[in-house]
Amino acid sequence: MKLSSKDILITGFALLAMFFGAGNLIFPPMLGLQSGEQLSWALLGFIATGVGLPFLGVTAVAKAGGDLELLANRVHPAFSKIITTISVLCIGPLLAIPRTAATTYEVAIAPVTQSIHPQLALLLTSVAFFAITLFFVLRPTQILDSVGKILTPLMLIFLAIIIYVGVTHPLGTMAQSSYTNPFSRGFLEGYNTMDAIASVIFGMIIVKGIKDKGVTDNNQIARITITAGMIAAAGLCFIYIGLAYIGATTGTLFTGTNHGQMLIFVSESLLGVLGRTIIGVVMALACLTTSIGLVASCGEYFSRLTHNRVSYNTVAIITTLVSFILANMGLANILKISVPLLEFVYPIIIVLIMLALLHNFYKGRRAVYVWTTGIIVLFVILDTLYDLGAALGINLAFIRDGLNLLPFYHLGLGWLIPAVLTLVLSVVFTANKSVKA
Repeated sequence: MKLSSKDILITGFALLAMFFGAGNLIFPPMLGLQSGEQLSWALLGFIATGVGLPFLGVTAVAKAGGDLELLANRVHPAFSKIITTISVLCIGPLLAIPRTAATTYEVAIAPVTQSIHPQLALLLTSVAFFAITLFFVLRPTQILDSVGKILTPLMLIFLAIIIYVGVTHPLGTMAQSSYTNPFSRGFLEGYNTMDAIASVIFGMIIVKGIKDKGVTDNNQIARITITAGMIAAAGLCFIYIGLAYIGATTGTLFTGTNHGQMLIFVSESLLGVLGRTIIGVVMALACLTTSIGLVASCGEYFSRLTHNRVSYNTVAIITTLVSFILANMGLANILKISVPLLEFVYPIIIVLIMLALLHNFYKGRRAVYVWTTGIIVLFVILDTLYDLGAALGINLAFIRDGLNLLPFYHLGLGWLIPAVLTLVLSVVFTANKSVKA
């Protein structure tokens, strides 16, 4: 069976909506503000990790059979379960899902509930937010259509209004950049969207949705998934460029550091109360669609991991409850714990994506997967040990001294050169071996 162009477009919109959540709205304006006249370089870095990597992740997972676990299994089955579980937990109940509810409160609800105690308002917001999430998630066969046909178009229409007004009537002029290296800062800020990790998880939802529509040919499933990824990538680029430009042209009008408040400020400055209302609706829709996709992904993964001994619905309910509890920590506290978790997982996911895309080049030799991934795992473990030691007051400066010898380490990319060198050497030295992953 073949899907119509309309079905593929709806699938692409659904993927865009799943990607486009809290971080996608709150990070670009602040990036634009702080990069100022260096906006182009900062945007290039941000789009590389915020759009390029997610698209490559969707492509890699589609080619690997639509599952991160199958991809990571090329290294080792035990490694596959560990890294997939960590990734699902990161973009699931431990971080990304609670962030969607907390951001919805801060941007959409807090400005209009100032007479209510903040903690009570956050609690009530979380209850409503996760009740709606669960309503959609417990109907998994309708997720793609519900999100793609209803929620995404609404979100894009409201967002387009803000971007159009902000671009045609800028608030001010670009200030001098506060970044010494705008590209690397943008590159690292793109990490915070968590979309590269999400891409290899959302692949499960997209592939399952395509199969549910009667498509059984793996090559066709891969083509449809990649096309949907291109649609989502184009949408993300448009949104990021627009929001970052609005932030950059705010100039010196906003002097705070809170991402959510920055978004409210530019929206209200552009369109008054209407702007604040529009951005609140957009934020609620963006976070809701992402939350739906993430909870559904958790349900798919953990029910399969337990061989359905724990059902999809049970996992979805547990995930929602845990996310509800953590969401009430507040956005600022959630963002504080995000950086170390992301710095641990991201390099591994990026390397797995690249290995999958180059799979045919080195004929899928398992040794290439094992050696290249192994060196990255060693790097992130050492980096995490140092950070953990610093938090506990243990002097592990010798680890940091060694890592500082790596090129680009000060930019947060110390893993890059070791990964490339190990990949090249493992390809060369295993050329005569034929054990495939």
